[in-house]
Parts: sequence; C-alpha cells; structure tokens
Amino acid sequence: MSFIDEHRDRFGGVEPICTVLSEHGISIAPSTYYAARNRPVSARATRDAEFKALIRLGDGAVAA
Repeated sequence: MSFIDEHRDRFGGVEPICTVLSEHGISIAPSTYYAARNRPVSARATRDAEFKALIRLGDGAVAA
C-alpha cells in the first residue's frame, strides 16, 4: 500500500498502478487498496506500536 501511496501522483492514480502490478503477477484491485486505506488500525498493529515504543524506551535506559 505504501508503494501506491508514494507513486500514485506520478503514474496518474491508483488504477494504472494496479493494472501494471497485475500484469506482473501482483494482483490488487483498486477497491482492495481503497478498502485497506479506510480500514481502522487493527488491535495487533496498535499493540505492536506500543511494544516498539516500550522497546525504544528500554534501549534508551540501557544506553544511558
């Protein structure tokens, strides 16, 4: 999804990128992209972000 976000202006939108990706064996429909963008953050992603923050705090405490 980040690839499409980064390049959609350069290539004329989401659909042309999805078309080229599909031609190269990476099938993604534009509707799938939009659904993923509008989906709320999952509980797993939220927990992962919290753990990363704790790990960073722990690394700082050890290094200091």
